[in-house]
Amino acid sequence: MNDSKPWEKVDYRTFFKKYGVELVVDNAPEILYSKKDKEHEEQNSLILFFILLGGLLIYIAIAIMLFNIIFDITLFIITITFLSLISLFFLYDYLKSNIHIKPIECWFEIFEGKSDNNYLNYCLIYYPIFSGKCHPNEALNILLKLYQEEVLGTTIDITQIEIYLIINREDYSDRKILGYNFLYGKDIPFKDEHLERNSWQFFPYELKLNKNYLATANWEHHYEWRKDLALDYHKLHIYSPWILKRWSSHELKHLEENNKKNLNWSLRSINSQPKLKPWLGKLSEQVYSSHNPYKDHRIIEKAIEKIMESEEYPTKVKEIKVFIPEFKAYFRNLDFQT
Repeated sequence: MNDSKPWEKVDYRTFFKKYGVELVVDNAPEILYSKKDKEHEEQNSLILFFILLGGLLIYIAIAIMLFNIIFDITLFIITITFLSLISLFFLYDYLKSNIHIKPIECWFEIFEGKSDNNYLNYCLIYYPIFSGKCHPNEALNILLKLYQEEVLGTTIDITQIEIYLIINREDYSDRKILGYNFLYGKDIPFKDEHLERNSWQFFPYELKLNKNYLATANWEHHYEWRKDLALDYHKLHIYSPWILKRWSSHELKHLEENNKKNLNWSLRSINSQPKLKPWLGKLSEQVYSSHNPYKDHRIIEKAIEKIMESEEYPTKVKEIKVFIPEFKAYFRNLDFQT
């Protein structure tokens, strides 16, 4: 262990053999997430579906009323078929856009830090993976998806929760969870476009007792405590129901270095090293600040300035539709421009 790299990654098989797999499985963070966290819906398609469905029912009713006066079976069948197909198309378009965002699996890494007297310092870093994330601004959401697809290779959302613990080097049963470190999103509206990505905060283990689970605090999946959520009446009820995700052993996967390469890890605003140093004093008094937390936003801003010749974010999808091929090309060639 050296000062320039105070934490060293540990082989998880060795760790399991030494301390047991339960230490990682049992401490995997349970997460409350909103069932209303989902992609933007095609509301216009749903409205058109109901309008056409209503028109179809009215037409059938009128046709039945006039059955004995004037009725053309061929015209009736053609009209019913045409309106039905158009209605189904709009319904399909709506259902296709009605995509719920949810946690799908959880990766982990294990780090060992400098020893503190007779105790070894460890950090379990969990990466709860969400199926995606949806920016409140529909136009920016599309640009974010393009950036993720062309640069990062996937639209999944990787979040990060650190758990610090100490283990007696002579008596492995003598262990203590010190607490949790994560991006804290208390008192921030769920759909707030301007989120603080340097809101890392440490919380002692005792805060988790009495089923005080972690909960997603916003669309970018920062976290807050269940008790924080309970005090935020608007968020609690507007985004209900809330679902508790517990990780089974087969959903927990060790994050290999090869996987990081496939995920273009170096291009993401994720620092895999533990953020705090227990041997330097109280964790609650230590502060971490990422050096480049808004990397993707800066790149998208530059793309908008260059392609749309504007310093303002577009707000409507129709504003960027014609530029989508140019944005894709810009992001695809980004490695050659940065």
